[in-house]
Amino acid sequence: MDRSRTQRYLLAGVIGLAVCWSIAMQFRASESTRPERERIVFWHFWGGAERNTVQNIVQRFNDSQDDYWVDEIAVPGQNLDMKFFMSLQGGDAPDLLNQDDQIIAQWADAGVLMPIQDLCPDQPTYQRLEQWLYPPARQIGTYNDRLYAICNALDIRVLFYRKSAIDPFEPPRTISQLDRIAKRPTPSSHSIAYLPDNRRLWAWGVVFGGDFYDEKTGKVTPDHPKIVEALEWMTSYTKTLGLDQIRAFRSTNREAGAGSMLRDGRYGLMMDGQWRVAELDDVADDPETEFRYGVVPLPHPTGGRTNAGWVNGNFFVVPRNCQKKQGVWEFIKFWSGFDGHEAEAALTASTGGWIPASPSVTAQPRFQKYLDSHPRFRLFVELAESENQIPTPAIPVQAYYYERVNQAADEALTLQKSPREALQEAARDVQAQLDKVSTE
Repeated sequence: MDRSRTQRYLLAGVIGLAVCWSIAMQFRASESTRPERERIVFWHFWGGAERNTVQNIVQRFNDSQDDYWVDEIAVPGQNLDMKFFMSLQGGDAPDLLNQDDQIIAQWADAGVLMPIQDLCPDQPTYQRLEQWLYPPARQIGTYNDRLYAICNALDIRVLFYRKSAIDPFEPPRTISQLDRIAKRPTPSSHSIAYLPDNRRLWAWGVVFGGDFYDEKTGKVTPDHPKIVEALEWMTSYTKTLGLDQIRAFRSTNREAGAGSMLRDGRYGLMMDGQWRVAELDDVADDPETEFRYGVVPLPHPTGGRTNAGWVNGNFFVVPRNCQKKQGVWEFIKFWSGFDGHEAEAALTASTGGWIPASPSVTAQPRFQKYLDSHPRFRLFVELAESENQIPTPAIPVQAYYYERVNQAADEALTLQKSPREALQEAARDVQAQLDKVSTE
């Protein structure tokens, strides 16, 4: 492991040690109740109601066989990275983690992850796994042409709309159609038809036809002409609505969730992910409510990409020195559905409201029944097959790149800088960090 890189993750030592002590107490408690099987320590980020879903999955796995026993340890919050690297330093790392942050390339480059090929029993199995995954799931887990993570669920964004908000128009399929609907005057200062968010440039940049990284030159390209064009389009909404009105709107609705704002009419259209479907269906399916909504792929400009956007997901990663590879491999297969576990994975995905990482899972009767209950969810599954669903570039400064582009988009949307200027500065900053890491 590259110690100079690892040390960048070791922050707030006293707090981190306290957290690790708390986690150790959870380990100790679980050890006292587990059967005599090989114990797999599994860290994940889920909390609240979602942790109940995870616990159910783990229990189903533990009940399914006699060789392994998974102990799930919830490590929610923003410091999972730090806690993981501290556990490596202390020689008490988990056997398996589930993450959703932009860390695969950075951790793989730091030498702390086991290549998935080393986890597979043989080369034919590894090749089957690569082909088994949806293209976006395979791309998310790949760094330097090798899988370092196995997706268990995908997150994909589409455009949600209130049917009353787009009347008398059809759902927008192009940017010009979206503008025609969303830039109409609104009847109230308490509602906005559509409002771009700075984090969404990752999606709109792809839709407009831009690429955030040039693999041939090894250069980051957030200032790609098509990405600049996308941010200019996003900024046009600031100029149309007025910055003061946007700030007042966001201040007033700071505590409201995006789903409730669509239901209440404060938004007419919004970009969001598949997790919103079940929430909105609970209201839309009520015969007493007047709320009706639909979903469409992100509208594209002339010359842009169709069925496109930014994709991320939940994924398993294995510490480089994991000594319990067989048990870890069995649990990953059980959850993700690979190698004959598709039916179990379909139950998992339908319980959690997740997009499976493989078409073999989505084809299962249990998941198809879920889609019948939530027909708008089908669009997300269809988009999972698209090569135009593209994740953050897999480079060693992946997390920094993601946040720095968000900052540049915010600078443009708040009219502090022009889109071109903001993105050119972001390109210089990220490239400098990438060059520095590459020379270490």
